[in-house]
Amino acid sequence: MASDIDICNLALLRLGTRSSISSLSENSTEAMTCALLFPVVRDGLLARHHWGFASRRTALADLGLPPDPWAFRYAYPTDCLQARSIHQPVAGAPLIPFAISGDQDGAGNPIQVILTDQPQAELVYTARIASAALFDATFVEALSWTLAAELGVALTGDRGMATYCMQAAGVAVAGAKANDSNETPDVVDRTPEWIGIRGATMGGASVA
Repeated sequence: MASDIDICNLALLRLGTRSSISSLSENSTEAMTCALLFPVVRDGLLARHHWGFASRRTALADLGLPPDPWAFRYAYPTDCLQARSIHQPVAGAPLIPFAISGDQDGAGNPIQVILTDQPQAELVYTARIASAALFDATFVEALSWTLAAELGVALTGDRGMATYCMQAAGVAVAGAKANDSNETPDVVDRTPEWIGIRGATMGGASVA
């Protein structure tokens, strides 16, 4: 069972550095760089695939006032990294269209919302997983190599090493995805074509 520190130290080891860290808050270049990059790299890797351990389904909170042509406007889950689908309660029925839109809350703060015609909608999504204890060995391998590639230039300036780590990361990520898909064959990891039309409006301006 790996921890955030274990994964960071594994990434540093991949780079061939002689340094290791005991805390992300310690006063060292390695720790400060890992503290900056680790959550970004972790979330990015989580969003790239519908990992079984990060798969969630939750009832969405209806915010009302949907824009045309949608029938419902829902709050975007705070832990959602990638919306995958609206749960289809009828087995074998077509996927339910939805779109992610930029919007504003009552205080004028920018928010994301989910627009759909489905009443009492439930979202299937990939969640942000902060506990490395939930990561399997293949995901840890993929994450450590991906983090090593990001750390490479920042800590060593060696772009050749960073490129090597990125190539190794590609192999590790592919293996982790295959392993995850074998364990969770019913998880659909595809984005319907119509989600590509992610029109959004914020303050009357169109946002891509």
